[in-house]
Amino acid sequence: MKAPPAGMIKFTPVCLKWVKKGKMKSMNSLTGLPQYIGKIHPNCDYHHGQIYPARGVKCYQVARANRTHPEWDDGSGYTYKHAPDLVWFSGRFYIQYLVNPEDEHTGAGFSILASSSDGEGWQDFKVSFPPYKIPACEIHDYKGLTHKFDGTSYAFMHQRMCFFKASSGRQLLLGFYGWSPHPWMTNWDNYGIGRAVRELFPDGRMGDIYFIRPNWQAGWDASQLNYPLYDTCPDKGFVAACKELLGNSLYVQQWAEENGDIDELIQIKHAKKGRKNEAFCWYHLNKDTVIGLWKHSLSARSDDNGKTWGPVTRSPSLVMSGQKVWGCKTSDGRFAMVYDPTLETQHRYPLCVTTSNDGLHFDNMRLVHGEVPPMKYKGFWKDLGPQYMRGIAEGLDQPPDGDLWVTYSVNKEDIWIAHIPVPVVGEEPEELLNEDFAAEDSLQKWNLYSPKWAAAHRITENGKSCLRLSDKDPYDYCRVERIFCPAVKNTFTFTAIPRQVQNSCLHIELLDAKGIPAVRLIFRDNGKLYARTVTELPVMDYEADKPYEIKINLDCEEFRYTLAVNGALQCDTEGGPISWPFMSAVGEVSRFALRTGDPRRGLTLDDDPEGRSEKPLPGCETPAPDASYDLLNFRIEKA
Repeated sequence: MKAPPAGMIKFTPVCLKWVKKGKMKSMNSLTGLPQYIGKIHPNCDYHHGQIYPARGVKCYQVARANRTHPEWDDGSGYTYKHAPDLVWFSGRFYIQYLVNPEDEHTGAGFSILASSSDGEGWQDFKVSFPPYKIPACEIHDYKGLTHKFDGTSYAFMHQRMCFFKASSGRQLLLGFYGWSPHPWMTNWDNYGIGRAVRELFPDGRMGDIYFIRPNWQAGWDASQLNYPLYDTCPDKGFVAACKELLGNSLYVQQWAEENGDIDELIQIKHAKKGRKNEAFCWYHLNKDTVIGLWKHSLSARSDDNGKTWGPVTRSPSLVMSGQKVWGCKTSDGRFAMVYDPTLETQHRYPLCVTTSNDGLHFDNMRLVHGEVPPMKYKGFWKDLGPQYMRGIAEGLDQPPDGDLWVTYSVNKEDIWIAHIPVPVVGEEPEELLNEDFAAEDSLQKWNLYSPKWAAAHRITENGKSCLRLSDKDPYDYCRVERIFCPAVKNTFTFTAIPRQVQNSCLHIELLDAKGIPAVRLIFRDNGKLYARTVTELPVMDYEADKPYEIKINLDCEEFRYTLAVNGALQCDTEGGPISWPFMSAVGEVSRFALRTGDPRRGLTLDDDPEGRSEKPLPGCETPAPDASYDLLNFRIEKA
């Protein structure tokens, strides 16, 4: 691969320009625009940022990159997966995302469409916009540049949005074909070929592909395109749906970078100098007032339903970089903004949600996705963490549960979706809990981190229900969590069943609000249960398939606890109860978590994701021996 120009740093020059010239907007200039008024900011030395979770969030992996076993993934064998978009249509979720062989702007890329009935299990991975071989031709763009193609090169996909529903009910599916002379140059404007469209039918089938908006200014004409223009389609209903999309200024504003803003459809133009307005999304405050959001803390306002706009303005309180932001009105009449609150662009974590009553003043930052597994594959401009988030846009059908669903990529190689319950809350008011998993909705208040090879789900066997944590991922783990009312002195009781004594481990923790563990118990793969105090101390041997009821009496004033297993208090050699010291001194605990792996410490802010090995992580493409653990119940009582 050809190297970028010497001294080039991704996105940095404009950021430095703001700092050097001191172009910080005053609060008065931000009146009527969204701001973050909270005091919580992440500590990015941790992937979770030490941010308190939003209650009941469930994160499910949609696609897990696998080069040598594509049949265990989406069938592509490609390891660069990015820019997912989401819709609810005809009783199913659909996610479309782009794939490239390895890097961001190289290779015969294409788009994949996946579907799910519940957002947890994903199947029916189909190629929605196939590889595009550029015909032999010579192109003269509006900048006066000439581009020659010999008939052997391929375009790749780069779409900001993928779905539009016409008033007739027709559901359109869209993708953008472009090319790049160098990997570090985006396929926009005069490098764009054009936007393709096809219909998505209620049964999941897709119609023929057309171009809805070729990049005429880039020099392309109909004779040089591999697909016909949309208005040549004999289906008049499809043509009408495309015209309706072309007339919707908010939807086509999402095309600004790719089409180039000299396109007459693009209403909000880029600044003459400096950063482009990237990855537009919007929400209505009321029927007339629209808020537009972009990457890099930019926003604008329209008070005539998008006909005219105020200036695009940077809000320093919206801490973000190039990872996208998603803002929307939620079903409870409030507003949510989902983004990575970090100024880093290579280290994109944690993924958080903030909420607002008026759509302008956002507060109560809560964690959505705080896990960053190791990057399995090297690639150009592959950034760490959950990023490029999109929810379901205004005008599209919304799922009947009324909750907030957001899709995103992790490390630009895996696709995920987060289910965020509405209303978005970060506290549990009940002091005492007594939970089992008998009811179908018993996981409602539990947070799940569920990779494809390390899934968490409720199961019922022999008439009994439990929360099962399974794990066969060599580099990731399953994690579940229940937040509870902060406690200083309480008794915690739960029953767990290890289904094996080898292959994996289970960490059980009581944490404070920042995720600092006071208590950690570990079922190790040597058949022993350990307590992590000043070191890992053996508690007892355990057996596979045997239930263990564990009771912890905890005291955050003494930083100690007692431990009973199946009714037997753990005692010292003299018969007295052992007073186990905390792992860390915390003032209170408010989180109960189980994890099928050891704590994850890297990669950190000091690690360069571009500097990893050319080879995949050893063994990442083959499942490890399977292991699972069942949680039968969880109870909190006054100590």
